[in-house]
Amino acid sequence: MAAPHVLLVEDSNFMATRVAETLEEIHGFYVTTVDTADDVKSALTEYDDIECIVTNYELPETNGVKLAASINGRNEEPAIPIIILTGKELEPIASDAIRAGVTEFVYKGDHATGEMDVLANRISLVLKAYSDR
Repeated sequence: MAAPHVLLVEDSNFMATRVAETLEEIHGFYVTTVDTADDVKSALTEYDDIECIVTNYELPETNGVKLAASINGRNEEPAIPIIILTGKELEPIASDAIRAGVTEFVYKGDHATGEMDVLANRISLVLKAYSDR
């Protein structure tokens, strides 16, 4: 069975490298990294096997919630799971994010360091939930 393909949207080269390497080397995911919302659309066209998007909240010229809305619209069931990885407080963005098609949140401050077990676990959970549909 092939490794799950995750699209990581992160405009910081350091964080993109750190997250991608950790998810691949420790957790067995296959990660493609892009740094803008426009690149997400291209990646989704280029790769037909992307199973999950992990995006930073703050992106050049947009944010993760707007990105989710542009991909999943405001459908009852989002087409692809999207996890927002953020250092911002979650409470102010949560309701808008869920309406926009965001599936999960991971707070960078405490849970995205080390081996990124929380992020990897959330990815695995949303992939399982979507495969059960």
